[in-house]
Amino acid sequence: MYCEATAGELVAVARSLVGDGSGRSVWVSHACAPCRIGARLVPLAAHPSGSSGGLCYWPHVVPHELVVRLAELGDAPELRPVVDQLFPAMAAASSRVVAGRDRGAAVVAAHAAVLALWAAVPADAEEER
Repeated sequence: MYCEATAGELVAVARSLVGDGSGRSVWVSHACAPCRIGARLVPLAAHPSGSSGGLCYWPHVVPHELVVRLAELGDAPELRPVVDQLFPAMAAASSRVVAGRDRGAAVVAAHAAVLALWAAVPADAEEER
């Protein structure tokens, strides 16, 4: 599947296996920057390490301005280490089975990951923060 808007470079945002029984093939979905921004899509190359390849969205803790700047990076595989910290922290922060103190620590970890994402965007983006 490809983005219908095609406003600029298309970036892979999801991958899945499809097949009709005779064999399997890989289906990759692509999106342009405006579509990645509007849907808050994480590029496939930056998905968390444990991702199955389905669509992955920037969590609400990542501000819209940062989503815009991250979309300008394109594939952005360099974001994977930060994403590997952000997504588990967000899961723990929103979990009802995690102890309160641990949820608080997860919130701090999530905010630290967001700061690391800001550090990954071009320097001119920091002037707008």
